[in-house]
Amino acid sequence: MAVQDSAGAKRAMYLLMGIPDRFNEFCHMDQITFVQLADWILNNVESQLSVNISIEESLFVFLDIVAQGNSFSSAAYGWDHDVELTQGYAKPSPMMACRVPADHVLCRIFLNVLNALTVLRERKEISSSCPSINSTKSRWRIAKGWRPGRSRADGLVKVGNDGMSADGIEVDQEVLKQALLAVNNFMHEREEYEEFE
Repeated sequence: MAVQDSAGAKRAMYLLMGIPDRFNEFCHMDQITFVQLADWILNNVESQLSVNISIEESLFVFLDIVAQGNSFSSAAYGWDHDVELTQGYAKPSPMMACRVPADHVLCRIFLNVLNALTVLRERKEISSSCPSINSTKSRWRIAKGWRPGRSRADGLVKVGNDGMSADGIEVDQEVLKQALLAVNNFMHEREEYEEFE
Protein backbone atom coordinates (compact mmCIF):
# COMPACT_ATOMS: atom_id res chain seq x y z
CA MET A 1 0.00 0.00 0.00
CA ALA A 2 2.09 2.88 -1.33
CA VAL A 3 -0.20 5.91 -0.98
CA GLN A 4 -0.63 6.87 2.69
CA ASP A 5 -1.06 10.63 2.93
CA SER A 6 -4.84 11.00 2.48
CA ALA A 7 -7.53 10.33 5.08
CA GLY A 8 -8.90 7.58 2.82
CA ALA A 9 -5.51 5.87 2.68
CA LYS A 10 -5.23 6.07 6.46
CA ARG A 11 -8.69 4.51 6.84
CA ALA A 12 -7.68 1.75 4.41
CA MET A 13 -4.53 1.06 6.43
CA TYR A 14 -6.58 1.07 9.67
CA LEU A 15 -8.99 -1.52 8.23
CA LEU A 16 -6.25 -3.64 6.69
CA MET A 17 -4.13 -3.77 9.83
CA GLY A 18 -7.04 -3.77 12.27
CA ILE A 19 -9.22 -6.32 13.99
CA PRO A 20 -9.96 -9.31 11.69
CA ASP A 21 -13.65 -9.49 12.65
CA ARG A 22 -14.16 -5.82 11.80
CA PHE A 23 -12.35 -6.34 8.50
CA ASN A 24 -14.46 -9.41 7.65
CA GLU A 25 -17.65 -7.55 8.54
CA PHE A 26 -16.77 -4.73 6.17
CA CYS A 27 -15.26 -6.70 3.26
CA HIS A 28 -16.98 -10.07 3.65
CA MET A 29 -13.58 -11.71 3.16
CA ASP A 30 -10.45 -12.16 5.27
CA GLN A 31 -7.38 -9.91 5.09
CA ILE A 32 -5.17 -12.49 3.36
CA THR A 33 -7.70 -13.02 0.55
CA PHE A 34 -8.15 -9.26 0.21
CA VAL A 35 -4.38 -8.69 -0.08
CA GLN A 36 -4.05 -11.54 -2.59
CA LEU A 37 -6.89 -10.07 -4.67
CA ALA A 38 -5.25 -6.62 -4.55
CA ASP A 39 -1.91 -8.16 -5.57
CA TRP A 40 -3.54 -10.05 -8.46
CA ILE A 41 -5.13 -6.84 -9.73
CA LEU A 42 -1.88 -4.89 -9.32
CA ASN A 43 0.08 -7.52 -11.26
CA ASN A 44 -2.48 -8.19 -14.02
CA VAL A 45 -4.50 -5.05 -14.73
CA GLU A 46 -3.27 -1.57 -15.54
CA SER A 47 -5.06 1.10 -13.53
CA GLN A 48 -7.14 3.60 -15.50
CA LEU A 49 -7.04 6.16 -12.69
CA SER A 50 -5.24 9.46 -13.05
CA VAL A 51 -5.42 10.07 -9.29
CA ASN A 52 -2.85 8.64 -6.91
CA ILE A 53 -4.84 6.05 -4.97
CA SER A 54 -3.81 2.56 -3.90
CA ILE A 55 -5.52 -0.56 -5.18
CA GLU A 56 -6.36 -1.43 -1.56
CA GLU A 57 -8.23 1.83 -1.02
CA SER A 58 -9.93 1.39 -4.41
CA LEU A 59 -11.10 -2.10 -3.42
CA PHE A 60 -12.38 -0.79 -0.09
CA VAL A 61 -14.39 1.93 -1.88
CA PHE A 62 -15.84 -0.67 -4.27
CA LEU A 63 -16.75 -2.99 -1.39
CA ASP A 64 -18.25 -0.08 0.56
CA ILE A 65 -20.74 0.30 -2.30
CA VAL A 66 -21.42 -3.32 -3.35
CA ALA A 67 -20.93 -5.21 -0.07
CA GLN A 68 -22.12 -2.58 2.40
CA GLY A 69 -24.73 -1.07 0.07
CA ASN A 70 -23.62 2.51 0.67
CA SER A 71 -24.24 5.37 -1.74
CA PHE A 72 -21.48 7.20 -3.56
CA SER A 73 -22.10 10.24 -1.33
CA SER A 74 -21.73 8.15 1.81
CA ALA A 75 -18.63 6.40 0.46
CA ALA A 76 -17.13 9.72 -0.64
CA TYR A 77 -17.62 11.10 2.85
CA GLY A 78 -16.26 7.95 4.52
CA TRP A 79 -13.19 7.80 2.28
CA ASP A 80 -12.61 11.56 2.24
CA HIS A 81 -13.20 12.11 -1.48
CA ASP A 82 -15.00 14.95 -3.24
CA VAL A 83 -18.77 14.56 -2.93
CA GLU A 84 -19.57 16.96 -5.78
CA LEU A 85 -21.11 15.30 -8.83
CA THR A 86 -20.97 16.83 -12.28
CA GLN A 87 -23.68 16.71 -14.91
CA GLY A 88 -21.45 15.61 -17.81
CA TYR A 89 -21.86 11.95 -18.68
CA ALA A 90 -19.38 9.72 -20.45
CA LYS A 91 -18.99 6.07 -21.34
CA PRO A 92 -15.55 5.19 -19.96
CA SER A 93 -15.34 1.73 -21.49
CA PRO A 94 -17.14 0.14 -24.43
CA MET A 95 -17.27 -3.21 -22.59
CA MET A 96 -19.20 -1.69 -19.69
CA ALA A 97 -22.34 0.12 -20.71
CA CYS A 98 -22.75 2.80 -18.10
CA ARG A 99 -23.54 6.43 -17.63
CA VAL A 100 -21.24 8.05 -15.12
CA PRO A 101 -20.50 11.57 -13.95
CA ALA A 102 -17.25 12.03 -15.86
CA ASP A 103 -15.34 14.00 -13.22
CA HIS A 104 -16.40 12.17 -10.08
CA VAL A 105 -13.36 10.49 -8.51
CA LEU A 106 -15.35 7.81 -6.69
CA CYS A 107 -17.15 6.79 -9.89
CA ARG A 108 -13.82 6.43 -11.66
CA ILE A 109 -12.46 4.38 -8.72
CA PHE A 110 -15.55 2.14 -8.81
CA LEU A 111 -15.30 1.61 -12.57
CA ASN A 112 -11.55 0.96 -12.35
CA VAL A 113 -12.16 -1.88 -9.87
CA LEU A 114 -15.13 -3.15 -11.89
CA ASN A 115 -12.86 -3.28 -14.94
CA ALA A 116 -10.15 -5.13 -12.97
CA LEU A 117 -12.68 -7.69 -11.71
CA THR A 118 -14.00 -8.12 -15.25
CA VAL A 119 -10.44 -8.96 -16.35
CA LEU A 120 -10.20 -11.41 -13.43
CA ARG A 121 -13.45 -13.04 -14.58
CA GLU A 122 -12.16 -13.35 -18.16
CA ARG A 123 -8.80 -14.83 -17.15
CA LYS A 124 -9.79 -17.27 -14.41
CA GLU A 125 -12.18 -20.11 -15.03
CA ILE A 126 -15.04 -20.29 -12.54
CA SER A 127 -14.88 -23.42 -10.40
CA SER A 128 -17.89 -25.71 -10.68
CA SER A 129 -18.19 -25.58 -6.88
CA CYS A 130 -18.04 -21.76 -6.71
CA PRO A 131 -21.07 -20.30 -4.92
CA SER A 132 -23.47 -18.38 -7.17
CA ILE A 133 -24.46 -14.75 -6.72
CA ASN A 134 -27.93 -15.87 -5.58
CA SER A 135 -26.45 -18.00 -2.80
CA THR A 136 -24.16 -15.17 -1.64
CA LYS A 137 -26.63 -12.27 -1.62
CA SER A 138 -25.84 -11.72 2.06
CA ARG A 139 -22.26 -10.94 0.98
CA TRP A 140 -23.30 -8.49 -1.74
CA ARG A 141 -25.92 -6.11 -0.39
CA ILE A 142 -26.31 -4.60 -3.84
CA ALA A 143 -27.53 -7.97 -5.18
CA LYS A 144 -30.44 -8.07 -2.73
CA GLY A 145 -32.30 -5.55 -4.87
CA TRP A 146 -31.99 -7.56 -8.07
CA ARG A 147 -35.25 -9.28 -8.94
CA PRO A 148 -35.33 -12.07 -11.56
CA GLY A 149 -37.37 -11.05 -14.59
CA ARG A 150 -37.70 -7.46 -13.41
CA SER A 151 -34.53 -5.92 -14.81
CA ARG A 152 -34.58 -2.93 -17.12
CA ALA A 153 -34.80 -3.49 -20.86
CA ASP A 154 -31.42 -1.84 -21.42
CA GLY A 155 -29.78 -4.15 -18.84
CA LEU A 156 -28.50 -1.29 -16.69
CA VAL A 157 -28.79 -1.19 -12.92
CA LYS A 158 -28.32 1.81 -10.63
CA VAL A 159 -25.39 1.42 -8.22
CA GLY A 160 -24.48 3.60 -5.26
CA ASN A 161 -27.72 5.57 -5.10
CA ASP A 162 -29.41 6.23 -1.77
CA GLY A 163 -32.71 7.23 -3.39
CA MET A 164 -32.55 10.76 -2.00
CA SER A 165 -29.58 12.25 -3.82
CA ALA A 166 -28.73 12.33 -7.50
CA ASP A 167 -25.59 10.26 -7.12
CA GLY A 168 -24.87 6.74 -8.22
CA ILE A 169 -24.09 5.32 -11.61
CA GLU A 170 -25.79 2.98 -14.01
CA VAL A 171 -23.79 -0.07 -15.05
CA ASP A 172 -24.57 -3.19 -17.01
CA GLN A 173 -26.09 -5.60 -14.48
CA GLU A 174 -24.57 -8.68 -16.11
CA VAL A 175 -21.07 -7.13 -16.06
CA LEU A 176 -21.47 -6.37 -12.36
CA LYS A 177 -22.80 -9.88 -11.64
CA GLN A 178 -19.84 -11.45 -13.44
CA ALA A 179 -17.40 -9.22 -11.52
CA LEU A 180 -18.93 -10.28 -8.20
CA LEU A 181 -18.86 -13.91 -9.36
CA ALA A 182 -15.13 -13.47 -10.06
CA VAL A 183 -14.64 -12.30 -6.46
CA ASN A 184 -16.73 -15.23 -5.18
CA ASN A 185 -14.55 -17.60 -7.21
CA PHE A 186 -11.32 -15.97 -6.01
CA MET A 187 -12.45 -16.36 -2.40
CA HIS A 188 -13.66 -19.92 -3.04
CA GLU A 189 -10.32 -20.94 -4.58
CA ARG A 190 -8.51 -19.54 -1.54
CA GLU A 191 -10.81 -21.51 0.81
CA GLU A 192 -10.22 -24.71 -1.19
CA TYR A 193 -6.45 -24.12 -1.11
CA GLU A 194 -6.54 -23.68 2.69
CA GLU A 195 -8.31 -27.04 3.06
CA PHE A 196 -5.37 -28.79 1.39
CA GLU A 197 -2.69 -27.06 3.48
